[in-house]
This record gives sequence, structure tokens and C-alpha cells, in this order.
Amino acid sequence: MTTYSIKEFLVFISLFLLLQPLKAQNIPSVRWEPGFSFTKKMDDRWSYNLSILGRQRFTNYGEGEENFRTDRWEVKAFGTYTLFGKRKLSLGYMYRKVDPFDEDAGYEHRLTQQFAFLTELKGLRLANKIRVQERIRSSSYLTRLRYSISSDFPLNGESLDEGELYFIAGNEVIYEFNSLEDELENRFSIGLGKLFQKGQKLQLAVESQYSDLISEATSHILQVKTVYYFSW
Repeated sequence: MTTYSIKEFLVFISLFLLLQPLKAQNIPSVRWEPGFSFTKKMDDRWSYNLSILGRQRFTNYGEGEENFRTDRWEVKAFGTYTLFGKRKLSLGYMYRKVDPFDEDAGYEHRLTQQFAFLTELKGLRLANKIRVQERIRSSSYLTRLRYSISSDFPLNGESLDEGELYFIAGNEVIYEFNSLEDELENRFSIGLGKLFQKGQKLQLAVESQYSDLISEATSHILQVKTVYYFSW
């Protein structure tokens, strides 16, 4: 009888969950999000992160009609303090430009408060993040509550060495609201990363986003994310 490890089971389930939504009748909006992330550790407790991201849209949700445009770029900055047991508290700020090449381009200022901690399941490390965000946009104000859980592990052996690939998977639930409306969203992603050398890695992931889950106007985004990480 064939037996499977918890890591092999996670890969199989991740692929299944990612491909299932593609059977739906409506075609998802296809987008690409490239970016760079820089993390500097100041001492045993403090670190900061700066990231730059953009997003390119290719098609709209529904019938798959083409809509080739840059729909955002953004800059994020985070400061993180490490507590006991590798628990972490972070404060962050983001500035986003929406439809930056349009005459009526919008903007967003976002404040983030985050608590991150690690748990284990049969030797598999799970990263948990709880976030509260205040979104100040050109057209509205929203409060956002987010919870994500993710895992990564090397494809060969128990430890990740330079030049090797690793698998990543995660899921995030997002609820946002103001006095006039609310919205529920789910994001599931899987991907691969490669450690080029200590402090430098590239990750490529496919993320399936379902938004407006508590209304009749559910939309689906299939987003490819490529991020190069630098840390020192």
C-alpha cells in the first residue's frame, strides 16, 4: 500500500483546490503582479521591510475580454518587533496609485497592524498572520480584517540549500467593511521558490482570488505573482 507524507499530501490538495475553480462557467480575470522586497535586520528584535509592486491586467472577469492595462503600482514599508517564541508585531504603511496612467487615476493610503506567529502540524511549519488594516482611498474608507496561513518546504531533503527549489502554499480570508457596505474575499495560492544564495530568493506563485462572496456579484481573479526577495 502506497503511503504519502504530509508534504506530498499538501502539494496534491493545493493543486486540487487551485484547479477546481477553473471549472466555473465565468472566465477569471488574468493578472500579473511583479515586485521586489527588501528586508533589513537591525538586531535580534527589530527589522524593517520595503517592497515595490505593480500589477498588469490582461483580461476582465466574465467572458475573458482583453483589457491590457497597468491598474496599480504601490510602495509598502513595515517595521517589525520580534517577541518571545518568534512571535512578531508589525506596523506598516502603503501608498498605492490606481490606474496610474489614466487622467482620473485614484490613490490609496493603507495602515496595517499585524501579529504573526508559527505553529506546527506533523513537522510542517505553518506561518499565521492576523492583520487589521485601514484603507483610505480616493473614493471611500474601509476597515479590513485578514487572516492567512501558509507553509513552505524544500522539494529535496529536509533543509533548503543554495540553488534548490521549495514549494509554497497558503490561504487567506479577508473581510472588509464600512458603514455602507461589507465584503468577504478568499485568496488561495501555490507556487515555487528558488534560493539563489543566502538572502536572495525568487518566488513564483499563482493566486486564485474570489471576492464579493456575500453578494451575488462574485468575481474571480487568477493572478501570477513574481517577487524577488533580498534580506541581510
